[in-house]
Amino acid sequence: MEPMTLSFGVMLGFLQRAIAEIKDPRQGSNATRYSIKDTVLAAFSVFFMQCESFLEHQRQMNSRCGRDNAQSLFGLTRIPTTPQIRNILDKIAAQGLFQIFTWVYQALHRGGHLKPYHGLGGQLLVALDGTQYFSSRTIHCECCSSRTHKNGTVTYFHSAILPVIVAPGQSQVISLAPEFITPQDGSEKQDCEVAAAKRWISNYASEFKSQPITLLGDDLYSHQPMAEHCLEFGMNFIFTCLPESHPALYDWLDYLDGIGEVKTLETSQWNKRSKEIYRYRYVNQIPLRDTQPALLVNWCELTLTRQSDGKVLYKNAFVTRHELTDETVSEVVIAGRSRWKTENENHNVLKTKGYHLEHNFGHGQNHLASFLLCLNLLAFLFHTVLHLVDKSYQKIRQQRGTRKGFFQDLLSLTKYLLFDSWQHLIDFMLSESVVSLATDSS
Repeated sequence: MEPMTLSFGVMLGFLQRAIAEIKDPRQGSNATRYSIKDTVLAAFSVFFMQCESFLEHQRQMNSRCGRDNAQSLFGLTRIPTTPQIRNILDKIAAQGLFQIFTWVYQALHRGGHLKPYHGLGGQLLVALDGTQYFSSRTIHCECCSSRTHKNGTVTYFHSAILPVIVAPGQSQVISLAPEFITPQDGSEKQDCEVAAAKRWISNYASEFKSQPITLLGDDLYSHQPMAEHCLEFGMNFIFTCLPESHPALYDWLDYLDGIGEVKTLETSQWNKRSKEIYRYRYVNQIPLRDTQPALLVNWCELTLTRQSDGKVLYKNAFVTRHELTDETVSEVVIAGRSRWKTENENHNVLKTKGYHLEHNFGHGQNHLASFLLCLNLLAFLFHTVLHLVDKSYQKIRQQRGTRKGFFQDLLSLTKYLLFDSWQHLIDFMLSESVVSLATDSS
């Protein structure tokens, strides 16, 4: 069977397929002027176009022309109002959208688009990291976590694990289904990032049966219960390992270093006009904790210094189950360091580059905040995939230069002109006259 060619139309089809499986929570006697399909697609279109006024522009176009871009680009029949969108989506659990992330991943895998992300002998690197996406001193719901301050005030918030596929040298990260950090049924303890990460591994390990996975995480993850959970589900790991949180392991390191068992490797390379020294230390099969039974892990450390003045530019250590040798230690460290892409290329982009992750688009009383988060993540994923697989999309993004300028053009064009499809819009933007106009106006 020929691998599916990914396009905006195909991914929108994934979204529509998932929507079709969502049960309408409204009672049959209630007014259902707007369908679940129109409601979800309307909210998604706002995130995808990065414009809160997109739907209002399309209502005005429809009143002028009898048609609009919400219909032709996203498949809406009728545009709901913002309050109606919030009221309807608040009743729908976001988990109904999770399968879309899997379908996109599978299509990327089948199409060979993930090969640039392979490393460590064919592994995919999946970075796990939690982030907050809603916070308030007054607004809250049963799904909120809470933080009580010293002065007695309480902050209510929503947070989630946002797993992404990363790779050294790849500027784009590929979003996978999130896992919400939220109070769990039957548990008296407040949910936490590590517990949510374990649930994500349990839920999605089967999706990666044909693809070896190495999980990346900060020091919060580098403890035995989490490490054992990864191994139980067939996943390797590279987790940051700090001395202050692993005193027993570092006592072992001091002892092994004293008897010459900790190996060292030193290399150098030029970075612009400065020569940098990479000094690796590593040892295999060292206990992760002092209590028994203790999991044996492999530990490595990189100290990066500038040769001219001896300034330390970077220092960090990791634990893993990948075997460490002079040939493999640098690759393991490079993989471990790429965890920072989840902060720079994922959280930072989502919060500061038009997706406004932390903006309160609506909280609701049930599922609204988490549902809108998922739609925002899907919008980010769709643009990422188009950047990876769609030559015309790549070309217009390159010609337009800035992310902001690209989305400004989308807004301006769709506000005044009607397009038959997403491809029609991109082809129009690629025409010489539009490119020249965009370049002149910037």
